[in-house]
Amino acid sequence: MFSENLPYSSDLKGESENQLNEIIETLCSAAKAKDWGPGCSHWVKQLNSYLDLQYHLSRQIRAQLSKVLFELVITPGIDASHAEVFANACVRLLKKKTKIGPEDLTLPWEPLFDIIHRTFFPKSRQKTLVSESKQIGSVVRLVEHAQRFFSPEATKDILARVLPLFNANSIGDAFTVQAYLVRFLPTAPSASPECSPTAWLPTIFSFWYIIPGSMIYQTEFMDLVARVAEDNVGVESNTSDQIGIFTVAQVKTVFATGAKMMDLPVGSSTNGSNSGRGGSASSWASRIDQRAGSAMLLRKKGDKFKMFARFIVYSTFPPSGNQKEESILTYLGDMIQATESFYHPSNFGRWTFSIVRFLQFLGWEFLKRWTDERKPECKTPMSRRLTPELKRQFVLILRGVTFLSMFGKDPLSVGSSQAALKYLSWLEPSLIFPGLLERVYPSLVTLTETHRTTSSISALSLLAIPLFSRSHYPAGGKHLAPLLHLTIPGIDMNDPIKTISSLIFLTHSIMGVPLIDLTEGNSNLSEFQWSGMDIDEREEDNMEIDEEEETARCKASTAEFEEWLAKFLRRVFTIFEYLPANDRGKMNLYNMETGLVTVLLHACEIVGYQMSEHLQDLTLKMVISFASTTILQNATKPMGYLCSTLTSPNRKKALAQFIPLCRSNIITELQHGASSTPTTSSTHHIQSDTTLHWYQCILYHVSMSSGVALLDHKNDLLDLAKIMVQKCRSRKGYMWTGKFLRMMLVSLTQIYPLECRSVDPQRWNSEDYQKNHHKYWAEPGDPENINVDWHVPSKSELDFAMELLDNFLHPTIERIQNLMDNGTDEDGKVLNNREKTHEFCRRLSIIRNCLSGMTTLVEDDGDDEISDYKDDETEAVHPTKSIPSGYCFTNPNDPRRKIVRQMRKDLGEFLHKLVLYFRNSREDDVDSLKILLKMIKIYLTDRGVEKSKYDASKRGYQYAKGMLKTAHHDKKYPRYLLVKRAYQHHLCRLKQNAFGRRRTKLHDNLLLDLVELSLSSYSEIRKIAQSYLTNASRCFLGAKPLVIPILLEALKPSGTPNSERMKGALYLLGSRTYMYTCLRDWRFVPSFITSICQAQHDDKISVQEMIRKVFYDYLMNYNNTAFKTILTDGLIDAICQILETHSLSLNEKNFERIRLKTEERMGLQKMKYFELVKTLLSLVKSNTLHWRFASMAANFLDLLVRPEAEPTSDLAEFAVNGLISELPALRRIAVSTTTRILFHIKQRTFSSGDVDLITMSKLVNPLKKIINIPKPLPEDYTDKYLVSSLTPLNESNAENTFLQDKTNMGWYVWSDTITVYSPCTSTSLMSNIDPSCQNAFNKFRESFNSSAFWSALLSYLSQESSRDRDDNFSMINAHLFKSIFQMYEDVFLEVVKPEIVKLCESAEKNQQRAASEILAGLIRGSKHWSLERLQSLWDWLIPVIRPTFNSITPDSLVYWERFLGYCFRNRDPRRVLPLIDLIYNTPLDPASHASFAEAKKLFFINTFVSSFSWRIIPKSQPLIDLYFKNIRHPYKQVRDILAANINILLQIQWHPSANSINEILENNLQIGNGIGFVPSNLPDNLQEIIIRGLVKSLEEWRAEKKPTSAGSSEYVNASKTVLAWLYDALTVWQASGTYPLIIPILPSVFLMQDVNDDQDLQAAATHILNIVASFPYPPDMVDLMIEKFIEILTETPSWHVRVKALPVLQVFFFKHLFMLSEEKMIKVMDVVSGKLKDTQIEVRQLAAVTLSGLIRCSQRDAIASLKNQFTQLLDTKIPPRKRTGQAPRATLPPGFQEAVLARHAGVLGLSCLVDAFPYEVPKWMPEVLVKLANYISDPVPIQTTVKKTFADFRRTHQDSWHEDMKQFTEDQLLLLSDMLISPSYYV
Repeated sequence: MFSENLPYSSDLKGESENQLNEIIETLCSAAKAKDWGPGCSHWVKQLNSYLDLQYHLSRQIRAQLSKVLFELVITPGIDASHAEVFANACVRLLKKKTKIGPEDLTLPWEPLFDIIHRTFFPKSRQKTLVSESKQIGSVVRLVEHAQRFFSPEATKDILARVLPLFNANSIGDAFTVQAYLVRFLPTAPSASPECSPTAWLPTIFSFWYIIPGSMIYQTEFMDLVARVAEDNVGVESNTSDQIGIFTVAQVKTVFATGAKMMDLPVGSSTNGSNSGRGGSASSWASRIDQRAGSAMLLRKKGDKFKMFARFIVYSTFPPSGNQKEESILTYLGDMIQATESFYHPSNFGRWTFSIVRFLQFLGWEFLKRWTDERKPECKTPMSRRLTPELKRQFVLILRGVTFLSMFGKDPLSVGSSQAALKYLSWLEPSLIFPGLLERVYPSLVTLTETHRTTSSISALSLLAIPLFSRSHYPAGGKHLAPLLHLTIPGIDMNDPIKTISSLIFLTHSIMGVPLIDLTEGNSNLSEFQWSGMDIDEREEDNMEIDEEEETARCKASTAEFEEWLAKFLRRVFTIFEYLPANDRGKMNLYNMETGLVTVLLHACEIVGYQMSEHLQDLTLKMVISFASTTILQNATKPMGYLCSTLTSPNRKKALAQFIPLCRSNIITELQHGASSTPTTSSTHHIQSDTTLHWYQCILYHVSMSSGVALLDHKNDLLDLAKIMVQKCRSRKGYMWTGKFLRMMLVSLTQIYPLECRSVDPQRWNSEDYQKNHHKYWAEPGDPENINVDWHVPSKSELDFAMELLDNFLHPTIERIQNLMDNGTDEDGKVLNNREKTHEFCRRLSIIRNCLSGMTTLVEDDGDDEISDYKDDETEAVHPTKSIPSGYCFTNPNDPRRKIVRQMRKDLGEFLHKLVLYFRNSREDDVDSLKILLKMIKIYLTDRGVEKSKYDASKRGYQYAKGMLKTAHHDKKYPRYLLVKRAYQHHLCRLKQNAFGRRRTKLHDNLLLDLVELSLSSYSEIRKIAQSYLTNASRCFLGAKPLVIPILLEALKPSGTPNSERMKGALYLLGSRTYMYTCLRDWRFVPSFITSICQAQHDDKISVQEMIRKVFYDYLMNYNNTAFKTILTDGLIDAICQILETHSLSLNEKNFERIRLKTEERMGLQKMKYFELVKTLLSLVKSNTLHWRFASMAANFLDLLVRPEAEPTSDLAEFAVNGLISELPALRRIAVSTTTRILFHIKQRTFSSGDVDLITMSKLVNPLKKIINIPKPLPEDYTDKYLVSSLTPLNESNAENTFLQDKTNMGWYVWSDTITVYSPCTSTSLMSNIDPSCQNAFNKFRESFNSSAFWSALLSYLSQESSRDRDDNFSMINAHLFKSIFQMYEDVFLEVVKPEIVKLCESAEKNQQRAASEILAGLIRGSKHWSLERLQSLWDWLIPVIRPTFNSITPDSLVYWERFLGYCFRNRDPRRVLPLIDLIYNTPLDPASHASFAEAKKLFFINTFVSSFSWRIIPKSQPLIDLYFKNIRHPYKQVRDILAANINILLQIQWHPSANSINEILENNLQIGNGIGFVPSNLPDNLQEIIIRGLVKSLEEWRAEKKPTSAGSSEYVNASKTVLAWLYDALTVWQASGTYPLIIPILPSVFLMQDVNDDQDLQAAATHILNIVASFPYPPDMVDLMIEKFIEILTETPSWHVRVKALPVLQVFFFKHLFMLSEEKMIKVMDVVSGKLKDTQIEVRQLAAVTLSGLIRCSQRDAIASLKNQFTQLLDTKIPPRKRTGQAPRATLPPGFQEAVLARHAGVLGLSCLVDAFPYEVPKWMPEVLVKLANYISDPVPIQTTVKKTFADFRRTHQDSWHEDMKQFTEDQLLLLSDMLISPSYYV
């Protein structure tokens, strides 16, 4: 679109097709030839550049390109680094929903699933490199965007593949299944009902409740339901209890989770035990989330509130007329009402940002949907679209809280609140602007509350466009003038933030408003009066806006522009005067002043373009007078820029005034000796030169974009330039002279827009627009016709440019040549060193600026000699042609073109000559070299736009676009932005011409010069040259291979030590540019690795640090280059298809060339790989390396071990020697290497050496079988499966037994087939090793057979570790032993046995650790031993382990616990039955006093149960019985672990084990209104134990209160165990064993709070109740819970329990607000308000607090009836007290207490109504306050309550009292004045 606006668009015909065809053809050839990188990668990058140019891609081509890229990603065996490039490009093509949809393309899901599963969940000994998991991250991102293209029919396959993996007892499995469901399930509507989301949503929601313990788990599903809502927005709902595609219960669940995500502190804590009750549940949730391991890498990183908002917006539908139908906006209204008080600025906390951001997302999503549904291509049926009524309702719901949060305390939430206002104002301006202006005007007029002023101005700056847009909000225009005047005081140097906001407001307002006075000469129009707060009528008053009147007011207000402009300019000058000095040395891009000046000048630029001619003259006059009378050293540059912005609108007029002014002043200054002192420092400033620089700066700025206008002053400018070149000798003087030359060249030769007004020049100048522009304010630009007025160089301009070059470039080159030859100045005087430097710098700066100014004359460097050095890595890459970008001389016959090309060629050669001269004669001349380097960089990389200029321009555009972007406008930004965008497009074309160029000899010379300077011994030069070199190498093809050999050479030892040179080379090798080549290009990988490993000859610390850093980065980014990839049919089909569409055919000759080259490269890679391994082995063997370098070499060897390459005996020898090396670092590496070599021998044996099978990961273990599960499933299949898992194996039953090692198999649903192993009955599994590995295998066996080896190895492993984190059971060591015993079985078991026994018998903890590691490896490695060997192993093992277990100490317990976990995890119980029996049959001794010994037994059982989870159910009943018997155990240590065991045993009882996927989906559909099945009942046997047994026993023990020997009673002990168990149950992730417990045990927990003699018990019970209240419950449980609470409140005799129950109820009510039915809510209100009459005052007071909370968050409708009810209570008469006789106190008459109680209930009731609205005054409140005031002198406690109510009211309303007063009548205010005015000390 934007290329059509370019001045050279006629040259672009057919450009895009040719470019695209070339990309497609070469990409396909490279792919077919398997040249993945550099071939395919290079062309994918070219495709990205093509997309950068915004060419149109048809849907078909986009789909076919995506398909090719997708197939490339899933090619088996491809490098992760290439997959990353292809995946990112594929995402870019698939991202935009409008440009490609599921109808254009279908993608397979399974290959992506396999890649991700393989990378994130590898076998335990398979190494996933760090870089790979990082790179596969982009494949995970691809899934996110490819998901739309999976066919809806894939749903069944995905569910069938994923659901059987689910197991609620393992958080890892639960998260993995969730990640796969969220990422893969197609969410689009489907024709067949069983594939539509409604079929599987209930199952998803049941997971939501089965795993309630993790916040992340619940928010992940938020992402899924939001997408389901969006994709199914057009699907009609079938029944009345549905909202869109969701059932009401599902919607409630989502809202309840949304409320939970806000993490609000709710309720009044009576004991302060946590941050408000139901406070942060996030602390334990995050603990759980850390246990989920790799699955967390698959999480979506989206914003959960964005997803919640999207869900709400896309479930909003117009009412269909059904009475019972519920609307989602009702829920949203309830939610906003319940959380309203948290939006108030004074209620600031960790939640503020989240909830305000939620508003922002709601606004954005609603506006987006509203806009999309107004487009002709929208597919949503009319009956499902948003209506104006819904829009109005939506805005009204959000309006109040958005205004509340506008003046918040932190800038982030204020920013979000303003963004929300912006979106709402685009939806309903008449509802937002009146209220906004009502808040803004007072803040701007008073300026007392500074934060409100800043917030107001920044809100205005975001809302300027919708506010002043005449078509959007006709009543807004009249506010422009007053607001412009009011924001002028905001421009103030002392408050940068406010200034920036004010300036952004001006910019946005004026961007769309021409500053043209429409009242000129028409006196009656110019009497525009702004009468202060003239705010539009509120929409509530329903006043129609009179458009005629509004238009007249806008027209009248334009008279203010002139006065405002003068004010504005005076402010600008004031800011210039107060600018601080900027130290050039530490010029900070991001400090406040710099930012402020940038924004200020941007505002001036916009104002400049929008002015009328009359105002231009006025400003020019002001600026000229300021420039000629004031000289400000600190504001020199800003002043120059200001002059340039004011020159642009009318260049001729401005130059006529500026040039004479500057000329006369500069000549005068130079004649008086300014800039005559030679300096080379830029920071050194000479005071007397200030005036010269002031005018120099103005001069070069006004010539910056003046183009043709310069020709009028041609001679003056030439003379002036000559004088300056001759006379300026100070650095700043000659730099700015150079700049002046450069700016003239640039403005003569480049293409740039001449204006950026709000409309195009033709319309701007039309009479209609000049007279009626007030009707068109803030109109968006039209992207289709921007009609930019471009500057295109004319012939006369180019002639002037050539004249400048003749006058300045050539003479300067001659002058420098002379200086190099003779070393004299112009007069022949010989110069000393210092003077030479001055002279060089001065002259070079002229050349540098001429070079910068001539980058757009021709497109190449005029050198046609191709470089000798050819990069022969691939045939697929060739230089790209330069794309037309408006270069000046493109006609080959133009003589000037030949002159300029020759000029560039000579310049290049001259630069090379200069470098040689400086390197040989003036190496220390750093100042001159810096300028020279800059010239080389410009010469090599600048093709018309410098990178920094391009980036700055892009940043500026992106920033402005971000500020003005809303979903409301597609590309309809203000025209200013559209012009900037067109210019940006031109720059992008220029930038692309810098890349992918062919090198000539000239370029090679300059690149090599840069390399030498990068290795210079001067660090200043080195740093600059390195940065330029990395930039330049990216511009030329094959530049890196030219440079790298020189760098690697620099690492080798030379005769003289040269640390600086080494540092230079290491720095470059560590940069991404070169590091990536050394990682992937096998011509350099070996030499790089060997050079690093031999770089020990320089022991300077800084060099060694660099080596370590480069080594570490290399390790982190290393990835295996593919030895073997497999070309799939899918890829070949995709290639054929795209070629056919474009009617292209592969050029066979090219294809053959590419293919042969690729094969040759692959062959070379393999050869180099084996050579490298050999070299490294001989290096390590040679013993000449320092230990640190030896460990580097070993690390590299470890990286290089891979299954495709057969292991050699040398490698095995290296690994074995490493295991018993005395260096810990080498030992660590050797453990990993040995494990992997043995694992690879196993892989190669199973694949019989076939590398393809390894690439495809299709290895077959001879014992592995796949068996079919019988369908339909027999009744008792699962029970039999569980029992058989615990039946011992023997010869007789081995034939028919299958071992199944995964715990999740069959837990949720049985899949059709499962993978199992047969027990090994033959002699050995590993009898015939793959022949290619035999030597290595024998080498290992030889070492492992010696007892000396084992004793050395084990003595090292049992040493005390030097680092704390190593003091742990090491999985890595256990893997090593596992691999050894797996491969060699029991060949040398006899050699090892004595060593193991020795370790087990030792009491030293490190020896115990080593024993646990080797035993774990042995047991795990015996997985496939024959039964006979296994039997003898266990016969020996158990007698060794039993005494070891008995002698475990607290120090070594953790090792043995990990040992059990390692042996049991993912193993069929039958494989380790003897060990299970040993643990299971150790009796618990209740009489023992050895608490650790008892706890230890329970610990082991805990590990056993959690490892096997549900598979040990047959063994679980006796344990449960035993634990309940011992629930009163006297020792805390035993009780805690006992509680944990009870919890885990109850959690594993439930397992659905469904027949089939269909059955489980069906079941969930039938139950729970769309929530699916959630277990909330106990099996009968447990019900008996817990409910009848435990609850009863607790009552009995409570009654007895019998003390035990340890001092606390049995009741207390039992209670503490129960609480510990409940704590575990409520904080674990799953809830199948939690839900059923809560209701039966709840009353007992309340009673535990009432034990006064044990503080710990009380605190623990309170804590548990807090968690119970905020725990998420399924809908059918919520009503039961409420009933239970009501029962406790109404039937408990103890008032203590009632006091504790009220706050818990309040938290429960808030957290389950959306789950409660209307009747239950009313019931709760009745019960709580009934408690106001409780006889105990504590209960009454707390009931009032609770009631006010309930009213605040839900039942507003009940207020009227409550008010009447409480008022009646107030009328209770209190009988007067009479004093009789001499009694000191009056006696109480009968009925007195009851009357006080009733009246107190009334007062409490009314006061809680007042407290429920802390930040507003509803209409009924004044009357209530007046009533309460009458009771101020009643007996205590009534008066206390009244006083407290008024004190609270005063506190919460003081901020907004000036507004709230208006709700009261004068009489009421008089009455209340004593109460509400705070008492004064002086009265």
